[in-house]
Amino acid sequence: MPIKWGQESADRRDDPASGARIIQLTSAVAISNNIYGEQPYTSPDGKRIIIARSHDFCWDEEGSLLVHELDALRITMVVRKAHGVRGVFNAAWSGLVYFWTPERRLMQLSLMTLKQKEIYREEDPSAPLPGGSVSPDQRYVIGMTPRLKGRGAPVFQIIRLDLKQQVREVIFEHPEICNPHLQYNPVHGKQILIQNNVGVRLKRDGSTEQYQTAGCKLFVIDQDGRHQRYVPAGPPVTRGITGHECFVADTGRVLFSAGWVMHTDRDWRHDPLHPRGNVFTARPGDRKPTLFEAPEHKFNHVCVSRCGRYFVADSHTGKGMFENGRFKPVALVIGNLESGKYRTLVEDTEGTSGGNQCTHTHPYLTADSRYVIYNADPSGIPQVFAARIPSGFLDSLK
Repeated sequence: MPIKWGQESADRRDDPASGARIIQLTSAVAISNNIYGEQPYTSPDGKRIIIARSHDFCWDEEGSLLVHELDALRITMVVRKAHGVRGVFNAAWSGLVYFWTPERRLMQLSLMTLKQKEIYREEDPSAPLPGGSVSPDQRYVIGMTPRLKGRGAPVFQIIRLDLKQQVREVIFEHPEICNPHLQYNPVHGKQILIQNNVGVRLKRDGSTEQYQTAGCKLFVIDQDGRHQRYVPAGPPVTRGITGHECFVADTGRVLFSAGWVMHTDRDWRHDPLHPRGNVFTARPGDRKPTLFEAPEHKFNHVCVSRCGRYFVADSHTGKGMFENGRFKPVALVIGNLESGKYRTLVEDTEGTSGGNQCTHTHPYLTADSRYVIYNADPSGIPQVFAARIPSGFLDSLK
C-alpha cells in the first residue's frame, strides 16, 4: 500500500533568545505527543520521528501512531490502533519502534522504511504486555508488572521478552519500582537503569501506598537482572530526584535532575545540598555526583545527545511558578557536559507542564542534534513542536 503523506506543520516564530526556528509539527484537534525524551524516538539520521495521538490521554486504551519527516515537514499515519496511548517503546535512536496491537501482537516498525512486522504474539490473555525499553541489538524487551501473589508479594517484577528464543522470563524483583523508567544503555545494552520510587509500595489489592517521602533514587542492574548497584542520586547526597534521568552514551554515567525547595508557589530555591544547580552526572560506585552548575535554572525533564556531549532540559527560571500574577514560561536549555557552558534555546515553550503528562515538554535531541523535539499546548490542545538549532549554537558551548 502506498504511503499517504499529509501536511500538519507550520512555522510559528523565531525564538528571541537563540534565533531557533520554532515549528509546530502537528495540528489535528487531538492530543499529539512526542512520547518521551529519555530514549529518543528518532531515526539514526535524525530525519524522522514518531508521534503518538489520542483524544483522551488519561483514559484512552488505544491510540494512533504517526511518523513525521523533519526535512520535508510532512507526516503520515502508520498505525490506526496501537494498544495503549503511551505504549510505544524502543532502543534510543535506533529508528526501530515497538508497540502492541489490541490482538496482543508485538509489532516492530521501522522509521526508515515504514514497514511493520510481527515479532511476538502473547497467547496468554492474562499475561501483562511489557514495554519499557529495547536492547540495542533488538533482541530483548523489558517491562514492569506487579506480582500480587506468592512468596514475597506484593512486589514489582521486571519481565524480559527474548525475541530470538520467543520466551518471557522474570529477571528482577523489587518492592519500590512502581515507575521504573526502564532504560537499556543505548550503546551496548549491558546495563539497565531503574528508578527507585522510595516509599511507594504495592498493597495486596494492587493499589499503591506511600508511606514516606524520601524521593526517588536510581540504580542499575546487569542485562540479566543481577548485580544491583546504586547511583549516588537522591538523599543523602542530593534532594530526591525529579524522576527524570538517562544514560550518557556509553560512558557508564547517568544524567539526572534533582528536585528543588518550593516554600510557596512564588518562592522556589535550590536545595542547600546543591545551591548552584540541580542537574548531575554520576556512575554507580561514585561517592557523590558531579554537579552541572546553572544556578538560575530549575531543570526538570532531561535528555542527553547521542554523542553524549550535550543535554537538553526544560527549566523553570526565576523565583517561583508565578510572576506578576501569571504562570512563568517554561524554557528549554542546552548544556555541554564537557565545557560546563549552557544557553537557552527556547525562551518560552508555551506549555503548561501541568498534571497531565501530555502537557509536559519531554524534550529530546534528534540523532543528528539538529532539532529539539518537545510538547506544548499553547492552544489548549497538546501538540508536538520542533526547535531547529541555529548554526553555530552548539559550537558556542564548546
